[in-house]
Amino acid sequence: MNAYYQIFADVPVTDYENAVSWLEKELELGLTKAYEEVFEDSDIRHFNDNTRRMYTLFFDCTQDWSDDIYGRSARVVFVFGRSAAGVSERNHKRMRQFLGAFKNQPEYVGYDKGHFIAHCNDGQIDQNLYPQLKELNRGLSLQGKLYRSMERYLQKNEGVFYFVRPIYSDLTWIPDKIDFGIFTKERGLILNRFDNRKQVCDEESDLK
Repeated sequence: MNAYYQIFADVPVTDYENAVSWLEKELELGLTKAYEEVFEDSDIRHFNDNTRRMYTLFFDCTQDWSDDIYGRSARVVFVFGRSAAGVSERNHKRMRQFLGAFKNQPEYVGYDKGHFIAHCNDGQIDQNLYPQLKELNRGLSLQGKLYRSMERYLQKNEGVFYFVRPIYSDLTWIPDKIDFGIFTKERGLILNRFDNRKQVCDEESDLK
């Protein structure tokens, strides 16, 4: 987490728009390099959301196309953008069609089809979807409540810069952790790291 604090500490003293432009360049360079140092032969490309271009999604297109659920999967590397209220209805049918129902697939037990960019913040589907812990996605745990509160902050404050970065420990598309940062209009930093692996949360529950 120290790397984030260093980047945000170096934000030039200027207006908010120029500060955000600087952050976008620094985060793109830094987060891309950090990912490529861990996962070789990455093919990272970026996509804008299809409608309002309020966020940019960086995606590793590398995939081994095998039936091995632990094989290398194409996946999101990080996302950044500006907060915007959702303007479209949730497409439940299309979400159900995406990889079928998770409840029928053992590797996804305990996970929802979550959004890196929340639907309430105008997040789309397809590449924006990932296996998100049910407790995190629905705000059922302490971490989940904090995560949802950050999403609500963006929903209530349009035009605020934020980033979401999944942290992977293997080659699947299920993140171990999720880093979520918000750069407020007052130039403050809200930054948290969230657990997204079922066994981690189960172990925490056993200790209570």
